[in-house]
Amino acid sequence: MSLPIQAVIFDFGGVIIAGGGNDAALGDPSTPFGRLEQAHGLPAGCLWKAHYQNPVWEALRVGDGTREEWLEHVTVTIAAASTSETAAAVMAALQEPRPAEFNAGMIDFIGELRGRVKVGLLSNAAPGLEDDLRSRYGVYDLFDDVINSATVRLAKPDPRIYQLAADRLGVRTDACFFTDDLPHNIEAARSVGMRAHQFDTCDGLRAALARAGFDLG
Repeated sequence: MSLPIQAVIFDFGGVIIAGGGNDAALGDPSTPFGRLEQAHGLPAGCLWKAHYQNPVWEALRVGDGTREEWLEHVTVTIAAASTSETAAAVMAALQEPRPAEFNAGMIDFIGELRGRVKVGLLSNAAPGLEDDLRSRYGVYDLFDDVINSATVRLAKPDPRIYQLAADRLGVRTDACFFTDDLPHNIEAARSVGMRAHQFDTCDGLRAALARAGFDLG
């Protein structure tokens, strides 16, 4: 029998902020990538692939290489699917400051959980995520612990990063509930004993926690 849930661990992109893996990879026009693809006549899913489905990103997310090398690779990949002018315009648009697009209800929901369970963040990200969480998004202090893959040099779906997340929160893996928008990351969490839910909406997450026996009342 599983332990009561003592920790809830969140992915960041696609869970707390909008425009994560599944939707962006499919070219969903509600995502920032999807909107840019439509505006510049790029194939659906092109920008997700250029950013995250390549060896340069796979190295950077575990702390190898530089952000500049990665962005240069992204630019070249976009240009190969369009033109160098289009690639330059898209990259300029991506660098423009814009308000954070939080998924509906998520910030309030994390606030509800604080003090009732440990709350963790587990994200595959480039170096600097921690600073972004503080200065750009203003959410760093919502979490009891933050794990950036580039900082710990492990990335989802490596089972070791899930074990690390539980250890740093001081709980067993079978007392953790994990949510992510990518199915392979969910499968990996379950492989180490976590209960897990593929994120769709905040309401869907609430329902999944309730089914797992967590009293949200």
